[in-house]
Amino acid sequence: MPFSPTLRTLIRREPSLSMTKPPTGPDIATALVVILGGALGTGCRYALSLLPGQSGPLHPGTLLANLIACAGYALLTAFLAGLPKSTHARRRQLTNKGLGMGLCGGLSTMSTLSLELVQGLSGGQVQVTLAYLLISFVGGLLVSWAMAALGARLSAHIQAGAR
Repeated sequence: MPFSPTLRTLIRREPSLSMTKPPTGPDIATALVVILGGALGTGCRYALSLLPGQSGPLHPGTLLANLIACAGYALLTAFLAGLPKSTHARRRQLTNKGLGMGLCGGLSTMSTLSLELVQGLSGGQVQVTLAYLLISFVGGLLVSWAMAALGARLSAHIQAGAR
């Protein structure tokens, strides 16, 4: 079955710019806010690691860093998601990337938590290590849930005030 002349032309023709995705390059502003947020989060993480009791079985610095990061990211995400999509899209994107991915990502530390859990189990502190694991994960889920609810309420309050 022969192709029609129009279809034959479309098949042979090279894709035009309108038929292809626009070229995308690196987004320098987003990269910068992620880098700055990550540096701040990592600095805060280091400061929390200086809290007393780090050599004990519960590691308060790691626990606090992870709980704060869970709370902050949940609050931020729910708050931004509750705002009208049409307003300040670029500002919202930079805020999400800088504070969420950057700050909260730099603050949280799954690798340190894993290392501390392995060290606790290897050191024979099984019950305390499992309690630390439970506190870390259940605590992270609970603060995330609570802060997501707060973020949603804050954005709803702002929207109600804007009307």
